[in-house]
Amino acid sequence: MDGSREGVRRGVVAFDSDGVFLRHLFLLRAAWHVGLLTWLRVFRLGLFLKLRRIDVGTAVERAYALLAGCTLEELLEVGKTMRLTKGAAEICEDLRRSGYLVVLVSAGVPQKVLEQVASRVGVQAVCGVLLEIESGRLTGRLLEGRHSGRGKRDGLERILLRWGFGWRDVTVVVDDASNREIVEAAWRSVGVNPERPIMRMASFVLYTRNLREILEFFPECYETGITPEWLAVRHELFRKSIHLCAVAVPLMAMWSKTLTLWLVGVATVCYAASELLRVLGVAFPFFSGVTWRAMRSGESRGLVLGPLLFGVGVWLSLILFPLSAATVGILVLAVGDGAASLTGRLFGQTVLVYNRQKTLVGSLTVFVVGAVVAMSYLPLGWSLAVGVVASLLESLPLGAYDNLLLPLVSAGAVVIALGLA
Repeated sequence: MDGSREGVRRGVVAFDSDGVFLRHLFLLRAAWHVGLLTWLRVFRLGLFLKLRRIDVGTAVERAYALLAGCTLEELLEVGKTMRLTKGAAEICEDLRRSGYLVVLVSAGVPQKVLEQVASRVGVQAVCGVLLEIESGRLTGRLLEGRHSGRGKRDGLERILLRWGFGWRDVTVVVDDASNREIVEAAWRSVGVNPERPIMRMASFVLYTRNLREILEFFPECYETGITPEWLAVRHELFRKSIHLCAVAVPLMAMWSKTLTLWLVGVATVCYAASELLRVLGVAFPFFSGVTWRAMRSGESRGLVLGPLLFGVGVWLSLILFPLSAATVGILVLAVGDGAASLTGRLFGQTVLVYNRQKTLVGSLTVFVVGAVVAMSYLPLGWSLAVGVVASLLESLPLGAYDNLLLPLVSAGAVVIALGLA
């Protein structure tokens, strides 16, 4: 499916379809349409593919052999039920308006189904699987080898030649190992919620439920209304809203400290399990979605320790210190650290000499929050001292470890102040 070359100036953005542009896997949906037994067999093929027992070409060949006898019309009806990933239609419009050729590629979705999807969102070109059809029904055999990684690359290359582009003009947006060949060939690649092989290979890695967030890699598209500054502030607001959830911990501990310790501990362990699964390319319910939205780009290729240390810091504060001191430490972390990050990003002009990642405004914010919270338990002078301790610690280049040390040191300062006051 091709369109006019008019307006195409900047290059090509090629989206893998299954799991990136489309929310679900087409072959599983088509197999479910046939019946439960067929679905189970196709699911098993997908599992073997994940475990690298078979390659993508073999998996797709066997899956379509199981679909032999279906009509093209049935597959097109299945295609109509496929939901687009959030932001997919909008990102196509953004890219086209900025002069990009948008292409959908797939080693598992039929060409005709991709053309149907493309017509919904205005995609200019597609490269999907070619099916052999006799007497209106699938024979189970595939044509031209487009269902392999190499075949996907060859099909995309033919589109590039037709439109007058080369691989140096191409950005691919992919998630799984079936895209190795096009990742290797393209000028750059964006791994969206990627499996481990793509995580290692991709130029950029992004964890998101909204495909439009790849705009951060296309700054020329921000004329459409989204700005990098707006994205950064929105992202930081989400991160710090998670911090604020810890405000409820001292309130819960006043009712039942034991139950609160259990809840914080279980949440921390679940997060650790989620991170281990993420680096293997597997999503953990709820926790993975939150982590993907909160993650900074520099954190995406390894374990993200910040939330884990956050949970450990809160848990240790509760178990090591009296509730009054633990409350101060937890609130300094939940409110002070979060507010410092936002005020520093919005208003911080002066950076600290010994830590260029922190600002004077951010440090002053932690001081104010620490002092105000401590005033509930300490005289003014000692409260100011607690604020100074918290501010100095937060300003140090500790990375994610400030999530562990800030509540513990702040709570410890309160204990010392209570003993001396």
